[in-house]
Amino acid sequence: MPNIVYVLTNPAMPGIVKIGMTDRKNVQHRMGELYSTGVPLPFDCVIAREIEGIGAGEIESALHIAFGPHRINNSREFFQLEPEQVEVLLQVMPGKDVTPPDTDQTAGLTPDDRDASSEFKKRQSRTNEEEFFDSLNENGKTVYDSVLALGKKRGMRIKWGLKGFSLNVESKGALIVVCYGYPPSAYNQNIYTDFDSVLRKSTVPPEDVEALKDIALKTGLFEPAGRGNNFVCRTDRTWDEAELAKLTGWMSTVVEHIRQYET
Repeated sequence: MPNIVYVLTNPAMPGIVKIGMTDRKNVQHRMGELYSTGVPLPFDCVIAREIEGIGAGEIESALHIAFGPHRINNSREFFQLEPEQVEVLLQVMPGKDVTPPDTDQTAGLTPDDRDASSEFKKRQSRTNEEEFFDSLNENGKTVYDSVLALGKKRGMRIKWGLKGFSLNVESKGALIVVCYGYPPSAYNQNIYTDFDSVLRKSTVPPEDVEALKDIALKTGLFEPAGRGNNFVCRTDRTWDEAELAKLTGWMSTVVEHIRQYET
């Protein structure tokens, strides 16, 4: 019987993630159980993977050990981490991605619950473009200036997080992440792709996603980020105009594929 290993966040607990496992049929049910009277706001699901047999327990234990120094209480599954730190590891684990399309899709949420969560998130302190660029070195400024300019030109949605941003294509009401951009304080200022988001949320055929991955590798700018679908682009080096053109050209190709299959 498969179990689900999940990573949850809660807007009322910024900077803290819950890494757990459930035998429920879906992670939304577990999120509903965790949203008790002692928790002010519903949980959001960062990632959930359905894994067969004892492998789920082994993966949960491995994550708990890996992030042990960041554990807040040894009798609780809460860690002081950025959610992306766990997400990039769980993405490369075996199993099936069962992350809900809506991150706060908790079973039994009332409209008041959703409104309260939404309003609280709006008030949270997030970075912005000015603060982000102030944190970059000269190499990072060169790259991210081109990346964000391309995103704005192509009408992409830029979502700023606590440290970095995601570059998204809005398609049929869903936000499909093309890539994440980080500052030096998180993931060494690198860019990470999110082919899992393209596979999960868009109608681009899997074989076309594989082609997009091949295109990324052939630019010479990307390399695998672990054993999963996603790649990393190292920005902390000198870039020339040809390389910047390759990077933004690849981004444009991904956007075109997503929009091509909208209908």
